[in-house]
Amino acid sequence: MRLKELLDDAGVVKVCADEDFEVSSFRIHSGEVRDGDLFFCMKGRRDDGNDHLAEVNANFVAVTEKEPSTGCAYVLVRDVRRAYALMSEAFWGHPAEGMKVVAVVGTNGKTSTAHYTASILTYAGFSVGIVGTEGHYICGEKVGASLTTPDSFELAELLFKMRTRGVDAVVAEVSAHAIALEKTAGIKADIAVFTNLTRDHLDYFGTFGEYKAVKMSYFSAENVKKAVINVDDPCGRELLAKAEKEGLPAVSYGLYCPADSFAVDVREDMDGVRFVANLSDDLAEVRSSLMGEFNVYNLLAAMTAAHELGVDGATLTHAVHKVRAVKGRFSVLRNDRGSIVIDYAHTPDGLEKLLKTARTMTKSRLIAVFGCGGERDRGKRALMGAVAERLADLVVITSDNPRFEDPERIIADVAAGMQGTRFKTFADRTEAIAYALSEMTEGDTVVIAGKGSEDYLDIRGKRVPYSDFDVAARWGRAR
Repeated sequence: MRLKELLDDAGVVKVCADEDFEVSSFRIHSGEVRDGDLFFCMKGRRDDGNDHLAEVNANFVAVTEKEPSTGCAYVLVRDVRRAYALMSEAFWGHPAEGMKVVAVVGTNGKTSTAHYTASILTYAGFSVGIVGTEGHYICGEKVGASLTTPDSFELAELLFKMRTRGVDAVVAEVSAHAIALEKTAGIKADIAVFTNLTRDHLDYFGTFGEYKAVKMSYFSAENVKKAVINVDDPCGRELLAKAEKEGLPAVSYGLYCPADSFAVDVREDMDGVRFVANLSDDLAEVRSSLMGEFNVYNLLAAMTAAHELGVDGATLTHAVHKVRAVKGRFSVLRNDRGSIVIDYAHTPDGLEKLLKTARTMTKSRLIAVFGCGGERDRGKRALMGAVAERLADLVVITSDNPRFEDPERIIADVAAGMQGTRFKTFADRTEAIAYALSEMTEGDTVVIAGKGSEDYLDIRGKRVPYSDFDVAARWGRAR
């Protein structure tokens, strides 16, 4: 593809390059640039691509926000990250335009809501692609894994592959980082779901106010055709008011506040949840093996999104019965003493919802095993310790991707939020889980939180193979 075919609507200020330059690929790391590439000079938190232009030994064109001093060919743009996204879309033929796009935005529940939506749409006859934390899927086949929302060029290529394989609906998790870095610029969601907003990623965004502003900024006419908003969440109510003020079509959902989509006659037991969903006066009866009120919200969000894409209540009644939990999202294992729940919860709000749900299925004691990630928001650690102490009978604090931080320091930060002495600490996560399981007596439930289906521990720059599922299974066999 020639360079001039990529420049429309990319915020170009000046072109100092041959517009007939044949573009082979896009790069954002100077060491990977080859002949025919566009090198997008990104400025990160620690580095600036512009500082590495002189290192590139290839026939390339730089895309940058400031004129290079090296004499290389370049395209000057107003916003290099936005240009990267828009030019990626153009390079791959604007693939999103040929499919329905459902974006899922929020702190908790994104992955489950995305997979439930995909399951419902598949039952309803759509060919579905998924982009998200648990990997990327085309019509049920896993085709890769990366960040929750991939790099713009990777995302556009993935959407292109989906379209060429006949996908007509894409369900994508959209992270706060992706919004801030404009990864999805140029991709307009037909439906954007807002699940909730609680504290997370403050190591990156600095304040909750900034994190909130980034999440809410996605819901604009530029990015979204229609919003589906949880109005039981305070930020959701703000977002609905914002949408109404700006003329963005929106459908609300919830359990307690007045909403367009709502659930009545909600019942929970060991077999799952039951309720009747009223979707703008179209009724669906829900009988699901999923557990917890948080999953009622996730199902209601998914059903509302599908309903807005034309799936009727009768079809939803049957489709929801087929929905299964995502591995590592309240996955329940059984042994001869009680239950083991493995979950991804890694925020104070997520841990609270997890433990409250686990309590409903516990006949005796609730034991919680969790840690906090290193080099991330330190302020949430004590909050999570306080939540665990309040809701569990025994707390075991351990490691969870310590990265370059001392695990003992992280554990101490968590313990600082706890007033009593009903907790144990183990820097080794395997030892922590083994201890918790050894403490089980009849009727107990052990909750292992923070990693879900992740298959590694991030320790001093290395991803060490590891799985909560494997550790729980090995301990059970050894015992």
